[in-house]
Amino acid sequence: MSRLLWLAFERPPHPAAVCHPATIEDVLFVLELLDAPEPRRQHLSAQLRRYLDQQRDIAPWSRPAVPCRRDSGLYALVPWRMAQWLSHVLPATPGLIERTRRRLELWLREASSARVINPVVAQ
Repeated sequence: MSRLLWLAFERPPHPAAVCHPATIEDVLFVLELLDAPEPRRQHLSAQLRRYLDQQRDIAPWSRPAVPCRRDSGLYALVPWRMAQWLSHVLPATPGLIERTRRRLELWLREASSARVINPVVAQ
């Protein structure tokens, strides 16, 4: 059984609430994006929000993955829930980005299976 990390933002009934079950590969990708300079993170966040706005009228179970360009120049297809999570986290303050990075890296080092990381809730 693969390890999952639940990436959460806000809590229902908040309109921006989202939760995505991330694999180890997803977490490594998120760390890559969090390491990007602030202007790049802001740009990616805006780009993800535009894609998500285009999908708003599509049923959640039918929404296609969102393309996201990596530093290598290749595109990664990001599930819409993870794209929504990223769209809220990428433009965050440097302190929140660093705290989220530390928590993600800690999860990668631990052997525990499931955990929830919500950047707006202190743990």
